[in-house]
Amino acid sequence: MAVNSIGDMAQTFMLRRQTTRMKQEASVAAQELTTGYTANVGRKLGGDLTRVAGLEVTLSRLKGYRHVTDMAAMTSNAMQSVLGQIDALTENMGPSVLNASNMESPRILDTFLKEGTANFKAVLASLNSKVGDRTLFAGIATNGPAVASSDVILAALEAAISGAGAVTAEDMETAVTAWFDDPAGFASIGYLGGAASAPIAVSAEDRADLGVTAMDPAIKGAVKSLAMIALADRGTVIPNPETGLKFTRLAGSALMQNQSDRTYLAGQIGLSQARIEQAQTRNEAEGAALRLARSDLLAVDPYEAATRMEAAQTQLETLYSVTARLSRLRLVDFLR
Repeated sequence: MAVNSIGDMAQTFMLRRQTTRMKQEASVAAQELTTGYTANVGRKLGGDLTRVAGLEVTLSRLKGYRHVTDMAAMTSNAMQSVLGQIDALTENMGPSVLNASNMESPRILDTFLKEGTANFKAVLASLNSKVGDRTLFAGIATNGPAVASSDVILAALEAAISGAGAVTAEDMETAVTAWFDDPAGFASIGYLGGAASAPIAVSAEDRADLGVTAMDPAIKGAVKSLAMIALADRGTVIPNPETGLKFTRLAGSALMQNQSDRTYLAGQIGLSQARIEQAQTRNEAEGAALRLARSDLLAVDPYEAATRMEAAQTQLETLYSVTARLSRLRLVDFLR
């Protein structure tokens, strides 16, 4: 009777190949059991990858929107916080200055003027606030400050008042207003940022406008009114006490009138905040639905995966046992 046999080297390679195959089967089954998804997408879907590819593209786009909306929400919240700080610094300043200017007590007025100067500096510092490394109110020029220092702005205003030959309180206010409206004034000296940023896409359909800069009329109006109070405090261009009192009253009135503009601006940013929150909710809901659909396409039966893993492990253990026994065989055992 003919006996077919294989050599020791061939047998070694055969055992190694079988061991590798069984290890791979056990590893694949363990991966599928752990993740709940098939390790061979093409086989699971019969070679049709269009559906899962479409889901992955949409999920990737939603992931990008999540980063955008998170940053937009943080930015809008920070903007509202800055506007709140400006309100806190200016809310009572207008009435206080007006009342103090009508009293016959220079010390009281001087106290409020100095407070106004401090608030002017604090408002400028607030406008230079950042979220991460991006300046909030500098438009597209996010890597630098939005506004110049108080000394730079006040020096430019004093030069504008002197250049206009203004000696009355009304003329001084006109000169200050002209400087803030002049493209060569606040826009080039006081404002250090760039153009307003474009609306941000927070979903496939929605855009959120957070392009508010320190050039916004509501913000610029607050800076202008506080700058007038600071000018009255410095007194450099004030010709006499009477003119100083009138100029202070004008500053206080302007500051009170600016309140409604800042309230409207806060409301506009609030609308953008609501739009961002709605987009976040919709994006999360869509992402959850798409992940569920992907799971339905790629999910495996955990019981079936566990059975395959157990079978592969059993076969592997059996192969190890056979290999160990073969390695102990001697010629005498073979000839028996």
